[in-house]
Amino acid sequence: MNEPLREEEVTEDVSAQLDDADADSNDSEESTTQLPKPSATESLINALIEAGPEVAEHVVKAAQELILAVQTIVDAADQSIREQQDLRTESTPESSSSKTDDTVRHLDLAE
Repeated sequence: MNEPLREEEVTEDVSAQLDDADADSNDSEESTTQLPKPSATESLINALIEAGPEVAEHVVKAAQELILAVQTIVDAADQSIREQQDLRTESTPESSSSKTDDTVRHLDLAE
């Protein structure tokens, strides 16, 4: 009953198994190639979900700090521009006929 396997039977069985494995891998490759790659935002959200709530909270607090830093820079730039405008208006003599703000001038392109 326990006869040794012949080489032909073994090679046929192995080649059949390899063909089945190749077919399975082709099916899995086709299913993964059909899906588009996740966007950067989706990747970020997936990473935050996997990392846990502590990491997500830390990232949110860091983003708030970054927003505050940018707001400080914008406020400083705004203040600097206002100071420069004040210095320009103080240094130029004002004529009695022009009492309007001359920072914006109308250009007549038809001339």
